[in-house]
Amino acid sequence: MFKLMKYELRRNLTTLVILYAVILGLEAYALFGMLTKNETHTAISFTLLVFGVFAVIMFIFVIAIQSYSKELGSKYSYMTFMTPNTTYSIIGSKLLSTGLIALTTTILAVLLVVVDFNIFINQFADVKEAKEAFEQILTSRGYDLGNIFASVLVYFIVLWLGIFTWICVAYFAITLSATAFSNKKFRGVISFIIFIVIAVAITRLSNLFPTVDIGSGMLNQLLAPLLSYIFDIIAMICTFFGSSILLEKKVSL
Repeated sequence: MFKLMKYELRRNLTTLVILYAVILGLEAYALFGMLTKNETHTAISFTLLVFGVFAVIMFIFVIAIQSYSKELGSKYSYMTFMTPNTTYSIIGSKLLSTGLIALTTTILAVLLVVVDFNIFINQFADVKEAKEAFEQILTSRGYDLGNIFASVLVYFIVLWLGIFTWICVAYFAITLSATAFSNKKFRGVISFIIFIVIAVAITRLSNLFPTVDIGSGMLNQLLAPLLSYIFDIIAMICTFFGSSILLEKKVSL
């Protein structure tokens, strides 16, 4: 599986270099705005950087889905799917490589936020004063930075869980349409319809589960839909195995 991951990473290397170059370019613009103490450039660069990082991460997931769909419908798909690797390893390597890229991008974004925040508060005195006042307000209300950090971490875990659930659902929809509508021009539309139907069904079923009362606070509120999270994990696992089984037994490559 790890050899297949290397192949996936190498295949997307050029795209990744371009995407990261965009992020670093926006970061250079942000540094220019802060170091010159230009509030206009700083505000614009921060806005572009936030939206840029978000767009890059979303684009990574879109590429993962589009690449699988294109590869499954192309004549050269046998180069991957006919190798002595199980379909579980093939799909698993695609998901893990996508997750690794997304995780790397997220870590890079977090590091940039930490660096930029420290430069920002040191360059602008009024921001530093506002930060200290905000920390006092949080302390007076019983919050601390450790609790906030844990809440942010849980939020990102929940976010990635949801995104990977939809990626697995998309893989399953693509594989299912390839089973029933092989070599049809409208197969992509059918895949999208299947994806929407399954996604809506999972969302509605997930919302039926009651929340878990584990106390008040930011972190506890994020963990309240625990049963829904477990259901999403089950849905992710089922669609992963469903795609692998269909790819092995039903799809004509």
